[in-house]
Amino acid sequence: MGSQSEVMHCYEQIAPLTERMLILARTKQWAELPVLEAQYSGMVDRLKEIEPLHPLDEAQLARKYQLLSRITANSNEIFGMVMPQLTKLVTVMQSLDQQQNLRRAYGQDDVQP
Repeated sequence: MGSQSEVMHCYEQIAPLTERMLILARTKQWAELPVLEAQYSGMVDRLKEIEPLHPLDEAQLARKYQLLSRITANSNEIFGMVMPQLTKLVTVMQSLDQQQNLRRAYGQDDVQP
């Protein structure tokens, strides 16, 4: 279990990380997102490990909720931009799978698209 200051440090690191992720999503730099998402997940996992059983003091609690509000808003906006991209990817993959199935059905496995 970590100290209260370690917990707050994690929240202080996660908020700007989601802001950088949001900037990448807004500028459609999709290839850059997985690296930051891995960092984000690592920080969240760490936070889960060190979250103290004792309540934060009033000032820390207020700051935590302020940061959580930013994190949530950023995450929601990122999700809204990423989901259409994932939907497109799924559609393309389904189309490729269908093409491959048709080639197999008609004995054209060796033919490239």
